[in-house]
Amino acid sequence: MPSIVQKLSGHRDLGGLRMVVVKCPAQATVLRQGPAQDPDPGAAWLAYLCPGHAADLVGWPGATDHPDTGTMSCGTVLDYRSGEQQLQSHADLWLTPLTGVDPAAHDGWADVLDQADRVLVARVDEAAAAGEDSPLQNMLAFMDVAQRAAARGDLRVAATSLACCETFAQSL
Repeated sequence: MPSIVQKLSGHRDLGGLRMVVVKCPAQATVLRQGPAQDPDPGAAWLAYLCPGHAADLVGWPGATDHPDTGTMSCGTVLDYRSGEQQLQSHADLWLTPLTGVDPAAHDGWADVLDQADRVLVARVDEAAAAGEDSPLQNMLAFMDVAQRAAARGDLRVAATSLACCETFAQSL
């Protein structure tokens, strides 16, 4: 018998794994199903949330919530979207607000990520010149991997690298 995750995902391959809630020790009690992924059957993503975060993230564009028995840690997201869709989600949620780089103003994801990397490097350099450490330093290696992956057309690897940056961005 297929699991609820197999049913909700439309039996598609996992495209990405991310943690959108950091430092929450709780196990999930809610499995939030993202909107349907056109033209494929199944949810775009599945998010495991504890009761507190399920209430806090009520504005997420989830289609439905399902009970969960603590199968994953709070904040775990199974992402079934394409690399392009995942990159756009990262841009919308944290990359553009953090760097000011708007994907619509650039020619492809390699250019977007190159510009975002330049912004982050400049901010890290400014902090260093002032004798300070910058938490943005932790993002630079992942941004570099994301930019190089996008330049060779591997948007899934680029999105996965940005998922690592997302964790650091949440701590800012």
